[in-house]
Amino acid sequence: MASNKVNLDVSEKLDITFRKGDTFEMGLTFLDANGDPLPLLTDQYEFLMQVRGAKTATGDRALVIPTKARGAQREGGGPGIDFLDPKDDGTVTVSITSDETKNIEAGRYTYDLQYKVNGKITTVLKGRFIVNKDISEEL
Repeated sequence: MASNKVNLDVSEKLDITFRKGDTFEMGLTFLDANGDPLPLLTDQYEFLMQVRGAKTATGDRALVIPTKARGAQREGGGPGIDFLDPKDDGTVTVSITSDETKNIEAGRYTYDLQYKVNGKITTVLKGRFIVNKDISEEL
C-alpha cells in the first residue's frame, strides 16, 4: 500500500536574533512559485507578524509584539511591528524602532510572519525570535 502525504505548509524556518534597544530592520523579498516578485502594491498585500512568549496558565502563548495597524501607534505605547515601503518588486522592510525594542525583555520567543491578499492568508516565515541583553545604556 502506498503512503501519500500532502504538506501545505510552505513556511520557511528563519531564526532571528537581535539586541534589545537596537533598531530592528529586516528587508524581505517575496517571490511566487516561478521566482517572480509579488506585486506588493498592485495587489494590496497585508502583512501580519506576531512574536509570542511562553505559555500562560491558560495554555495560550503571551503576545509579546503584534503588528501595528497601518499608521497607528499601539494602545499603551508598547512595541509593535511595522511593514515599511512595500514595492511591486516584492520587497518590504520589517521594522521595530529602538524606542520600542528597549521595552522588550531579553529572552527566547517564537514568531510567524504571514501575508494576506484577496482573502487568502499564507504563512511564509516562522522560527525563534531571540532578544539579547543590551549592556550599554543611552547617554
